[in-house]
Amino acid sequence: MKRPASPLLRFCRHFAENRVALLAFMVVLGIVLLALFAPWVAPQDPYDIAGLSLRDARRPPGHTGSGGYVHWLGTDAQGRDLWSAILYGLRISIQMGLMAGAIALTIGASIGISAAYLGGRLESVVMRTVDLQLSFPPILLALVLVALLGQGKWQLIAALVAAQYAYFARTAFGAAASERRKDYIE
Repeated sequence: MKRPASPLLRFCRHFAENRVALLAFMVVLGIVLLALFAPWVAPQDPYDIAGLSLRDARRPPGHTGSGGYVHWLGTDAQGRDLWSAILYGLRISIQMGLMAGAIALTIGASIGISAAYLGGRLESVVMRTVDLQLSFPPILLALVLVALLGQGKWQLIAALVAAQYAYFARTAFGAAASERRKDYIE
């Protein structure tokens, strides 16, 4: 008797059959690898102020600068290579996105599951608050929070978490509430 395939194995099979999904995965993997290996791939360290030359300021794309390497995307007003700046910026963007997503998932899932478990008036208040937040565009909410909290890495992460946790809370609440009604719970 043959055992049925696990959900993970079925997902991997379906994913491998979809050429667009594989292409998108390869592009994302390439971007992540470029970000991880930015110190070795980038021709210039954009944080190294001593290595900059103002003679390289505003060079056009493809021009060879005083450092001896080609500026594939040109340079900015301080002579920094734009390709290098993008690669180093990817590292921060990916880090902040993953941190904000993980924190929003943790907070949102906890709120949603707690509301479904406790039920009653607390469930109504919590989920109406989540619904109210979902009625606002998340980017507008994040921009307002960044303006209120100020600039900085942690302030931006807090704004992203506040804009995203409601989606996780609503999803976790729906899953937990449907499980709560099943016979094995009672």
